[in-house]
Amino acid sequence: MVLDPPSLNRSGMEGQKAFERLAGQHPVLQYHARTGDGRALKISDFLSRDQFHRLDLYGESFRLIGAEDQLAVALPSRPPLVIGLAFNRSRRSFSERDRRVLDLVRPHLVYAHRNAELRSQLSEMVALLERLLEAGNRAVVLIDQSRRIRQSSGRAAALLVAYLGSEISPGDFLPPTIDAWVKWCGRLEGLEHGHAQSQPLVIYGEHGRLVIRFLPRGEIGAYDALLLEQVASADQVRRLKRLSVRENEVLGWVARGKTNPQIARILSVSAGTVQKHLEHIYDKLGVRTRAAAAVALAGFSALDEI
Repeated sequence: MVLDPPSLNRSGMEGQKAFERLAGQHPVLQYHARTGDGRALKISDFLSRDQFHRLDLYGESFRLIGAEDQLAVALPSRPPLVIGLAFNRSRRSFSERDRRVLDLVRPHLVYAHRNAELRSQLSEMVALLERLLEAGNRAVVLIDQSRRIRQSSGRAAALLVAYLGSEISPGDFLPPTIDAWVKWCGRLEGLEHGHAQSQPLVIYGEHGRLVIRFLPRGEIGAYDALLLEQVASADQVRRLKRLSVRENEVLGWVARGKTNPQIARILSVSAGTVQKHLEHIYDKLGVRTRAAAAVALAGFSALDEI
């Protein structure tokens, strides 16, 4: 439960710890947990002042932060977890207008929490998939039924920029070439389950070729997914083999999303030295940006596997 005020002194921190230990005595919290009814309620709706003061919850928590009453709403959550927002007052002065305002705001809090939770779940799903696929340097894009992007990894975004010049963000439609192919895959999936997976989309570019596979929803979760894999061209492989051991180390950390100062600390060199290595890498690979260099490395790693 999020409490107001958010900043607490030492006694307030002790009160917060006691609150967590004695939450079973909180009448509003227990009502929300028992019924699932998250509407705005006050402690004073359940207990008189004397009854409240007799609770350990008051003596060890609310008294320490000077709170004589609390108005709280709860958001939908799986029992026994209760997620909510609570406001404290130093006297019993919450009005019915205060209650109505909090009840009016609650649907917006529910919506915001669900969106935040969904974004977190999607990010975790993409991260998990990429960890599972990391050996092959593959990337993942999740899409909904309208073929809008719900979540994508940084690696996927870099590949689509490199091969199609298309920048993507959550909520965007797929680039036209991929969108048309996904529509075709969806029709095949409806007619003959699994056939679409055997027909990858291949896009050729200066770094090699980008192979995209369609994974229909149900195989990994509630969304369709695109699995992106780059295979470097022979020319790109030759360029990558020209890199020194140190340049390969730097490029490897760039591909993992590290900044120059971070790479400098890892390799025990200066950030200026890292930048010099990057300039040599760009020259040898014929690229201009960190993202393009990382894409080139991903393609080479994939080629090594096959």
